[in-house]
Amino acid sequence: MFLVTDKFIVRTAFQEDSPILLESALYGFLKACPHARALQLTPVQAREFIRWIIERSLNTPYSIMIFEKSTGELAGFRLYSVSHRDESQDFEPFELDFDSFTDNVKILCNILDNQKNKIWELCPNVNKVLRQELTFIDPHYQRQGIGSHLLRFLNVEQLKRDGFAGIQSEATSFANQKMLSELGYKMLSESEEDEYMWPDGSAIIFPDETKSVQLFFLPFT
Repeated sequence: MFLVTDKFIVRTAFQEDSPILLESALYGFLKACPHARALQLTPVQAREFIRWIIERSLNTPYSIMIFEKSTGELAGFRLYSVSHRDESQDFEPFELDFDSFTDNVKILCNILDNQKNKIWELCPNVNKVLRQELTFIDPHYQRQGIGSHLLRFLNVEQLKRDGFAGIQSEATSFANQKMLSELGYKMLSESEEDEYMWPDGSAIIFPDETKSVQLFFLPFT
């Protein structure tokens, strides 16, 4: 699916886009994400975890990429995966070796998983959701309407016909949490302060107003 504007080309992300998405996520998204910065994640440490998310998302037809029209430069992306109450139906691109992760990656994975799995407890009638995995807009292209293009690209009526109950997001930045609230997403849960501790017991410090991962849900009505 394509959408062409005066400045941008918006299209579905495909398997062959994996390398450019991985580079952008490791050297763009990680630099911008407050959780990644607070946890001092490096591209080397986060590579396998991020690659797993990308490959999982590219297995669906819902992930989106935006390119600057005149240069062809990647301006941003939003990656979606499909999550089911019955986890056996979820696509797993490859097995992650959690034990090999550094402490900071383990901390982030645990926080995200704790929030991700609460959707089924808090929404007992929901069985299938579209999960917003990663969103990144290059700083050079922010405040140019890209966010609205990302929102318009999804066909909600088709998603409803495909059995989705709504969109789930574990928002890792204060800015994204604020934006989701303004868009009508409901905040269902958030991570606890005691989850943000280094193995030596010292507190993990955020670089901005971000204090937690917040679980948001936008039901389709």
